[in-house]
Amino acid sequence: MKLLHSSLAALAPLALLALAPAAHAIADELEGSRDSLLKAYRVAKRNDYTFLRTSADVKKFVAAERLVRVKSNADFAVKSTVRFPYARPAVKLFIERLSRQYRAATGDRLIVTSLTRPISRQPSNASELSVHPAGMAVDFRVPAKAAHRRWLERTLLSLEDKVVLDVTREHSPPQYHVAVFPRAYERYVAALKR
Repeated sequence: MKLLHSSLAALAPLALLALAPAAHAIADELEGSRDSLLKAYRVAKRNDYTFLRTSADVKKFVAAERLVRVKSNADFAVKSTVRFPYARPAVKLFIERLSRQYRAATGDRLIVTSLTRPISRQPSNASELSVHPAGMAVDFRVPAKAAHRRWLERTLLSLEDKVVLDVTREHSPPQYHVAVFPRAYERYVAALKR
């Protein structure tokens, strides 16, 4: 028994090394690039989405129901610092579906840190290609627990592989920036219901 225990103990570091390339590969896939920004920007332009300039523009789009309110529920929380808790209907659908799956898998709620932001309210580190002003982006806080991060990253990357969104892990602040491709995502969900 002692020999078996020492053999298993010797194998533990090797098992961790075997996992390291997978974790590194996921991190590489989550790195942002100008190409991914351009991809999301082009989706917004193809959909003829307006890039909202001011708070008044956001209010007009909410009144016209082009943007819908995203309210916290049992599966996710919208941080109180989110000034414009609105998004395209497909983005709201994405948040609701993903957060329901996340809570079922982890027992925790997803935290939404940003949604629509007009150009006049973009932070200084925002890209000129950001799709937050078009209402098709959401940012999620990076979960504290490694297992929860892995679940979320794998799930987001699997959706990116289906070309229904683009995800980037940002570091300042630490969050996942997700540009949802509304029409593609709605088609994907409709196909799941067939």
